[in-house]
Amino acid sequence: MKKIFLNIVLIITTTLFIGCSTKSEYSLDKPVAKQEGFINYFEKPYYEVFTEQDVEDVAIYLPKDTTTVRLKMKVSNLEDVIYMKLITDDGYEIDKILRRVENMKDLGYEQDGYMYEPSIEKNVVTLQVYVPSIYLYNGVYKPKLIFSFKRNSRSVQEKVKLAFVKHVYSVSNKNAQENPLYSTLSEYCKASNKVSDDFFNQIVKVNENRIYLETIKDIENSCK
Repeated sequence: MKKIFLNIVLIITTTLFIGCSTKSEYSLDKPVAKQEGFINYFEKPYYEVFTEQDVEDVAIYLPKDTTTVRLKMKVSNLEDVIYMKLITDDGYEIDKILRRVENMKDLGYEQDGYMYEPSIEKNVVTLQVYVPSIYLYNGVYKPKLIFSFKRNSRSVQEKVKLAFVKHVYSVSNKNAQENPLYSTLSEYCKASNKVSDDFFNQIVKVNENRIYLETIKDIENSCK
């Protein structure tokens, strides 16, 4: 199993600065964002990321406009997926079996699930993970993906550590590049004394009856 760090923003930014005229053959250089103009402008309501084969760690730097990720995972000699689930050992205590769909259109953009269809993409599992803003209040959300599948008529279980990273951005104008000014919600709050209402709405909507009330209050107080 290999480890991989996916920082598409860094790759695109570097490409723009060096003015490279030839197309890179680097496996992570996939058409997920525009190669010129406003960085991190996406034409899809989700962020599509491709991995190498049989990865153990995946870190994804989330774009500004979406926290829905579709991860194209390559798994060698994959015959079928038995189950996939997300777990965390933090205060959110997530242990969630993911829904399998025949077509990703069957999932809303704010839902978790996966698709495995070998007639379309052999040895590839398309995993969709929706990351509510509340999970990113400390700048990073690190769930673990546990999945079981068939390989050579045997049942195999593997784990993938996921890390979703999000910064609070400030953009001077619509044509400017996005520059992360604050890496955590607390830093952002100290400078601006505000945060979006949607963020706090998600605290209850997503985590009611899941995390302690004290945890919710600590998050709310960080911006007061």
